[in-house]
Amino acid sequence: DVKRQSDLKFIQSALEQYHADQKYYPYQLSSLSSGTKTYLTNIPTDPSGSTTEYQYSPSGTNCAATTPQNCTSYCLYAKMEGTPPTNDSVCASPPSTYNFGVTRP
Repeated sequence: DVKRQSDLKFIQSALEQYHADQKYYPYQLSSLSSGTKTYLTNIPTDPSGSTTEYQYSPSGTNCAATTPQNCTSYCLYAKMEGTPPTNDSVCASPPSTYNFGVTRP
């Protein structure tokens, strides 16, 4: 679980760097590059090796693949094995296979 939290902070840092330059969040994690700048080359994977990977969910009014400039926030989700830390209030209801979420700092 410590590795999962570390991975989420790493992804979160890349998202915040992207946001600082672009003024919005990407619609997909796979698009964490812009022009010649790359913010995240490899998305960390869950250390268990299971099929439950981290999930990224952008949000905002009319946030879509065709309008990423409307993506003003996000939640990152993980499946913790032990007792998960207290969820961030914005990500308090993770999808059913996840039990922990973080959002922008």
